[in-house]
Amino acid sequence: MEWLKTQLALAKSGERSARKKLIVTAVLLVTVLVLIFTGQSSSEPVVVAAKTSKDVASVGSGYIHISGAVVHPGVYAIDSGARLFEIIALAGGFTKSADQSSVNLARVVVDGEQVLIASDGEQAVSDSLIHINRATAAELDVLPGIGPTLSQRIVDWREANGSFKSIEDLRSVAGIGDRLFAGIRNLVVL
Repeated sequence: MEWLKTQLALAKSGERSARKKLIVTAVLLVTVLVLIFTGQSSSEPVVVAAKTSKDVASVGSGYIHISGAVVHPGVYAIDSGARLFEIIALAGGFTKSADQSSVNLARVVVDGEQVLIASDGEQAVSDSLIHINRATAAELDVLPGIGPTLSQRIVDWREANGSFKSIEDLRSVAGIGDRLFAGIRNLVVL
């Protein structure tokens, strides 16, 4: 309750990020209420298009498809700069079997992407492979275990050394050890 009071006060003072957080929270609450009153099962996809008020309609900038080990998989409207943890909250949170370490919760999501939340023992795989010789730092950031710092190192290495000649060349990037490489090797192409 204290968080809500703080966010309301910040939003009233013009703080844009607080307004966005309140909008996400409101959409989540409305979604939960709709699910309760319509009796929709958790196995059915949920499409949330938060366009019910003038303020909410102006914030949406795209859509993301979230599937796998979340309570309500589906397609969700996103705001520019939205983080993955916010989308997971919209989807009702993780299921009990979710491998929460399979994704970078702090990363920024982009319009049109699909995120698969793996269950314990599974490996998360996106709907497309990342081209390491063309990908931006933001695109590389979606790989499991790769955050903003490491994705920038990959781009910096590529700029300093030219294109990667093989997938194994990723091991030359500072911070990519054997374990991390094993987790991303099947998610990237040249």
